[in-house]
Amino acid sequence: MQRLVIGVDGSPASEQAVAVGLEIAAGAGAEVVFVHCSVPLADELFSEDTIHELAQAELERADPVLAGAADAARAKGVRAEVKLLGESGAGKIADDIIGIAEGKGAELIVVGTRGRSGLASAVLGSVSHDLLRNSPLPVVLAHVGRSGD
Repeated sequence: MQRLVIGVDGSPASEQAVAVGLEIAAGAGAEVVFVHCSVPLADELFSEDTIHELAQAELERADPVLAGAADAARAKGVRAEVKLLGESGAGKIADDIIGIAEGKGAELIVVGTRGRSGLASAVLGSVSHDLLRNSPLPVVLAHVGRSGD
């Protein structure tokens, strides 16, 4: 395995996905691409210059979620890239994560899940569920237990 994509959002489930994904990457000598969706931040950052992609350092300065994930990767000795999405809606986010993973030649996607089921999941939608249904790549779900571990 050479590359994997890790979806991050700053939640405990996302932090678990970072930990699991970095363990996999470190063991395989792989690189990671962290993907965060933040509509307000993306709107703010990209409103002035929609043509040029922001440099990694600029994204890390602007987005504490991506900065934390990138710091965790550096601490593990794993090479990381960061991407910021400005889309909303679970289906669109899942499609964008899949597109990034395919475009980067990733072999695996790792995301956190809060483990919602039943009505809550049906009403709220779920990026992890949409990834499981639609991704041509394997998807690892990192789950946070009730005690937070």
